[in-house]
Amino acid sequence: MPVQVIKVVTDEGVEGVCTVGDWRYTELNWQQIATLRELAVGEDPLDRDRLWSKLSAASRFLNPVWWGGFDNCLWDIAGKVAGLPVAELLGGARKSGSAYYNTAGATVEALIRDGEEGLAAGFTTLKDHLAFSFQENIRAFGLFRDAFGDEIGLMHDAALTSYNFDEALEVGKALEAAGFIWFEEPIDDRLHAENKRLCELLDIPIAGAETLMHDPVLGEFWLRSGATDVLRVNARHGLTAVNRLAHIASELGANVEPNSYGPLFGLAHAHVVCGIENVDWFETAPPADGAAMGIEIGLLNPVVPKNGTVTYPATPGLGAEWDWKQFEKKRIAVL
Repeated sequence: MPVQVIKVVTDEGVEGVCTVGDWRYTELNWQQIATLRELAVGEDPLDRDRLWSKLSAASRFLNPVWWGGFDNCLWDIAGKVAGLPVAELLGGARKSGSAYYNTAGATVEALIRDGEEGLAAGFTTLKDHLAFSFQENIRAFGLFRDAFGDEIGLMHDAALTSYNFDEALEVGKALEAAGFIWFEEPIDDRLHAENKRLCELLDIPIAGAETLMHDPVLGEFWLRSGATDVLRVNARHGLTAVNRLAHIASELGANVEPNSYGPLFGLAHAHVVCGIENVDWFETAPPADGAAMGIEIGLLNPVVPKNGTVTYPATPGLGAEWDWKQFEKKRIAVL
């Protein structure tokens, strides 16, 4: 899979570097690159809000916040100019953050074995992506709790299922009984009224709007209107969007939580989980081999959780360390 890396250079020679996406959505097309060059060159790289507003206004017929990788480069530059890690620019909430382990397996037994491997690696919270019927999934919740015990945090992500409203409600009640932390994407995110009703009827937090992350305006609406309790975000859509949504969520007493490994092979999300107060979790996958993907193209310090925690580089900016000779070996084009 091709990975685009974007570099933004200021007149003073300060460089901001980030991947365009995470392990998915990794490419800017020629039209977007041309738009960036036309609208961004000559602007103040430290005036992120002006650039965000300008690019947003010019993107009527383009995907929302397609410039997330560019925005992340501006945060990298801002940190280097200030002499601070991006986590501190975001608020400096903590020096390390908790990571959860995504279990994998085709059967409940295989999922339990994989969960035990995660626990042996130091994780204390596990998330499943069960893809069975809602009745089979409900049975699995009890088996997970019996196998892992009451002290282990458990989450259920229903992205691989297709619950209807009544099934999701029954699943949610079963998750409450089993003491799960949250119920993620219980039904199609776009079913606004149904998601709002689930949030009203269930005590377990609903983590949602993941398929709407590309449009922060929709995410804000879902959160403000009560159609999700925990808003899923991804820094591939820009740290500015994540930070703005986090402030809105904080006003509402809610969290935003990063989806997947994130841009720059975990580094961007490590800054998010450590920098922002109302973020509790770092998601370690997908992809399962994210760190290896980064190393392959020359990134020397992709994020690898240790004992269920992650931290960020103490150096200014995003803190990426590159072997540029290795990068050049792998590079196939310059756009």
